[in-house]
Amino acid sequence: MLERVLRPAKRQIEAERDDYRAEYERLSALIGRAEYERVLLQRHADAAIAEAAELRAEWDAHAAARSAAEAKAVQALADATAMRAGWDEHLAARQAAEARIAAAEARAQAAEAEAAGLRAAWNEHLAARQAAEADIAGLRAGWAAHLAARQAAEEARKTAESRFNELRAAALRVRDERDALLKARQATEAEAASLRTERDAACQAEAAAAARAAEATSLAEQNRTARESAEAEAISLRSERDAARRAEAAAEARAGKAVAEASTAAETLARLEAEQASLTIARNEAENARNHAQEAVMLLQIQLLRLRAETGRLAPPEPDAEEQEEFEFDESWYLQRYPDVQAAVKAEQLSSGREHYRRHGRAEGRQPVPVPALTA
Repeated sequence: MLERVLRPAKRQIEAERDDYRAEYERLSALIGRAEYERVLLQRHADAAIAEAAELRAEWDAHAAARSAAEAKAVQALADATAMRAGWDEHLAARQAAEARIAAAEARAQAAEAEAAGLRAAWNEHLAARQAAEADIAGLRAGWAAHLAARQAAEEARKTAESRFNELRAAALRVRDERDALLKARQATEAEAASLRTERDAACQAEAAAAARAAEATSLAEQNRTARESAEAEAISLRSERDAARRAEAAAEARAGKAVAEASTAAETLARLEAEQASLTIARNEAENARNHAQEAVMLLQIQLLRLRAETGRLAPPEPDAEEQEEFEFDESWYLQRYPDVQAAVKAEQLSSGREHYRRHGRAEGRQPVPVPALTA
């Protein structure tokens, strides 16, 4: 009779125990998936850090190349200044020689010996002029070498910008994965709360079962064997309850560990964002330095044009087939973006910024219109 009374309660308890085990296995699977996503996020973060280190090394190499190009530009400017001083002395000597020649022609018959000396001086003047032309040829060679170095520096800067964009895309992917992990953690916490609710229901069911077991015990006082069996089943049920509580505590500990690892990943992402901001600042500084170098080079080019004009070797520009070329160009933006071109236009060395871009700016890698800014 006691067995018939306890059998329904026992079946109900076993059914509730099986349901609880199924929920525990499902929670374990969710925690395992969260652990796998954490490992994947850590790998992405390590890859992003490695790419940032490579980009920093490439940026240092670009800075060294830029410093070398600036040094060459300063040396070329000093050579041009020295050449200008020598040319001024040559002009003074030429004017004095022309005065002596005019005086010698007035008294040619009386001063043939003096005329011979003036011819010798004129030959020396021609030799000095040839030497000046040789110096101009050397300056042109130095200018060509400087252009080659500047193009190499520009290519290095473009490579650094492409790697910077790749790093920023990787950082965005890491941020998306962090958001996905946070959503998974919230879902896990919701499931843990549901599991706690089910645990409370199981405890209530256990209390009801204990009450029914007490009633069964009062009825089983006449049958000692049935009572011992019921006590054994109650002990087994309590041990299963304790094991379930320990498993739940372990699951909560694992969930807390996953939350801590997600916080570490968020800190890593914040550090990567800070490094990205520092790289952006460094790129802006490099861009400003490149503009200063371009301004110095343009001033050197202006001085070279003036030197050619003074020597009488500046030929009028030949008609170019590119004059008929149509391309998109923003005149005001171009002059504001490149102060060296604006100075050349104000000095009437160039007619407009469009002419500078068509003749020089395109080969130097300058932009004719504003470039759309990159957005994060």
